[in-house]
Amino acid sequence: MRLDIAMDELLPGPVERVWRAFTDPQMLARWLMATDDFEPRVGASFVLRDESPIGCGEVHCQVLELAPPHRLVWSWRAADDPATTRLVIELEADGDATRLKLRHTGESDEPTITGTTAGWTRKLEQLVEALAPASTEMATKGANDG
Repeated sequence: MRLDIAMDELLPGPVERVWRAFTDPQMLARWLMATDDFEPRVGASFVLRDESPIGCGEVHCQVLELAPPHRLVWSWRAADDPATTRLVIELEADGDATRLKLRHTGESDEPTITGTTAGWTRKLEQLVEALAPASTEMATKGANDG
């Protein structure tokens, strides 16, 4: 079956702040999944870990394209799925906000497609929370305190 998730969201804050949410390991851990080895560099491989009860476990990824701060493309392979899919993130300024276009495509099975669609819906809600001004200030303050 064909995985073809397309989401278009208006996110709070400027493009640079949203870009950081996709390229800073601490920000990724706040809304997507934890990672110890992410580098925003083409060719870099990394692992995302989702340890929540409804999570997908580990996802093995590689940075395929990088055009800061507007386009990011990763390969994506969940530990329990033999297929590698493709995640495309595009960001565009929209007034004081940022327009996010997310596209996740590839071949997969029906349960994975259903779970991945629900997962992105949930993760984008968490991204909005992570981008809230008070939440971002706390993350910056915490990083500066260390």
